Amino acid sequence: MTTLIVGASGATGKLLVEQLLVIEQKIKIIVRPASNIPDSWKNNNNITIIYANISKISVEEMSGYIKDCHAAASCLGHNLTLKGLYGHPRRLVTDAVNLIHEAIKMNTLAKPIKFVLMNTAGNSNRDLNEPLTIGEKLLTALLRIALPPLVDDENAADYLRVKV
Repeated sequence: MTTLIVGASGATGKLLVEQLLVIEQKIKIIVRPASNIPDSWKNNNNITIIYANISKISVEEMSGYIKDCHAAASCLGHNLTLKGLYGHPRRLVTDAVNLIHEAIKMNTLAKPIKFVLMNTAGNSNRDLNEPLTIGEKLLTALLRIALPPLVDDENAADYLRVKV
């Protein structure tokens, strides 16, 4: 059994990889070519490292990466820099979720693949229809304007909630 992890070099992704290694899980990780990953990962037989920009991977290519996996996890996030917050790609997380979903659909599998999306604490489950005060609605609207990655995270969660 193998788990595919995108965004494995980030804070959350590194923790997930380490936890899966503790239980001796096989892992495939997709990280940017310039990513800083621990040396211990490079020599670990349970990890397959794929150096690529997620936004440049085709559905067909991703389908090949995921074909022997039983689970996938997206730990992608925008870097906390001006470029990361306000530059491109604006739809990093949403596009990656769409890519992984389309790749999963391309493969004929005996069992469904579990897909986990690590998301922001600022995202709420819109199916719950939680009552919000005017102040909360206003603050959320301001955060969406000031922090474009919040909208990307919300859209990625909505993609899974509505389309999958």
